[in-house]
Amino acid sequence: MAITPSTPNPGYAQFQTDDVAGLVELRAGDTPAAVTVMASFALAQGTAGIPAHTPVFVANEGAAVQLVDGTTITKANAITTSEIPAGSPAGNVGVYKALCVNVRALNWPASFTTDAQKLAAFDLSSCQIYAKIPYYS
Repeated sequence: MAITPSTPNPGYAQFQTDDVAGLVELRAGDTPAAVTVMASFALAQGTAGIPAHTPVFVANEGAAVQLVDGTTITKANAITTSEIPAGSPAGNVGVYKALCVNVRALNWPASFTTDAQKLAAFDLSSCQIYAKIPYYS
């Protein structure tokens, strides 16, 4: 009895059309190693929601997340690791405090319009987040 393959090209992957277009790598280097801590967000922030990979300022006392808007809070010292879905109650979220990051992979507020503003957005006296523009972009 002959064995008839169930696929037209036996031995070939059947998912050759998978596309990774639009994927932007968050990391732009391996130094410093990623360091995460927990921070708290208020009810108003949870109700509005915060996207993953958003630059934020985390206060040293109480570890409260404040959104960087470019006017009242101009420097970030952390990046959210995950999304806070709209309609969430107050709670905690993980934030990166050390990372070499691709500035084009972050969710910036509208006031940060140029690459120069984005590269200078992190307060290096209270974090180790180094922003870069990758060569391939």
